[in-house]
Amino acid sequence: MNLSIDIREEITRRVKPIPDFWRGSKHEHWSRLSNDDKGKLGTWIYAHFLEHWGYEVHPVNDEGDLLYRKNDTEAWRKSEVKAATATLEQLISGKVNEQLWFNQIRPLQGGWDEVVLVGVFPNHIKVWRKDREEFLSTMGQMSSTGGLSHVGTDELVGVTLKKNTRTNNFDEWDLIHNDQQGKHL
Repeated sequence: MNLSIDIREEITRRVKPIPDFWRGSKHEHWSRLSNDDKGKLGTWIYAHFLEHWGYEVHPVNDEGDLLYRKNDTEAWRKSEVKAATATLEQLISGKVNEQLWFNQIRPLQGGWDEVVLVGVFPNHIKVWRKDREEFLSTMGQMSSTGGLSHVGTDELVGVTLKKNTRTNNFDEWDLIHNDQQGKHL
């Protein structure tokens, strides 16, 4: 017996639709990538940023860690890189709420020197950074770390960056890259 299984309809049903803000944008297909691919691209984005400024860069593993230094007399710095998709909501007033959630930062894990957050928007990228000492000393006071964290463990911290009509905690982190053109999200 010859069996032919057609999964086209099932695939179409399961594919995530492209959100309105992302439709026709520069990064239109970002939202359709797996979390694993988003994480790898976030690390690639930060590596590209560092290389542009003359740093030597070496990925450490597939989990978002990156080593970099300016020259061979400098010690290597290790970054824990996290990437997130900007969730955007258009308000009746015309304003747009922005939110990014970065998951699984490991404050108790040794060896990293900084946390880097790569936020991907429909038409631009923002990169924030905080060194380990500052992150550990301020994470209890920052509103961005008081939000969601990883379910099931106290060893992982989540960061939620929000900009809306009542809150803007983007400035709790050092913005080191923003290629936004005008108000175009």
